[in-house]
Amino acid sequence: MSRSSQRWVGLAIALFLGWFLVGQARSAWKNHWLLTDPQEGMAVITKEHWGGHGRFVYKYAVSGTRYTGVSSRNWQDPKYSSVGPGGESIVYYSASHPWISLLFKPRTVVEGLPGIIIVLCFEFFAIMTIVRPGSGWAFSLDDAKANS
Repeated sequence: MSRSSQRWVGLAIALFLGWFLVGQARSAWKNHWLLTDPQEGMAVITKEHWGGHGRFVYKYAVSGTRYTGVSSRNWQDPKYSSVGPGGESIVYYSASHPWISLLFKPRTVVEGLPGIIIVLCFEFFAIMTIVRPGSGWAFSLDDAKANS
C-alpha cells in the first residue's frame, strides 16, 4: 500500500476514533456538572429518540424556563425504569447549567476509563500513520510486509 493510501486510512481511523473521544469528553463534562451541583426536578417523556438505544426525549422546567433533553431511562430507580412517552420521570440537572440534564444520576465523571485509554492508544497510532506512515509507531497496512 502506498504511503498516501496509508495516510488516508490513518485519517479515516483517526476521525472515527476522534468522534468517539469527543463524545466521551462531552459526556464527562456533562457528568462533572451533574455531580458538582445537582438539582432534581420532574420531566415529561415526550418521545423515543430517533437514534434508538433506549434513549428518550424529555422536557422539564427550571425557574420558569423550559428545557429539552435526551437521555436513557433511569435504570437505577425501579419506579422510573420503564417510563415511556407521556410518563413522568425524575430529572437531574445542574444548578449552574440547567440545560445540562439526565434522567439518571451519573456515578462518576468518566465512565469506561479502560476503554477510553485503549481508544486513545489507537488514536495515537492512527495519527502516527498520518504523520509518518513508515515509522514503527504507524499502523502497518502493507500486506507484503506482513506476509514476509
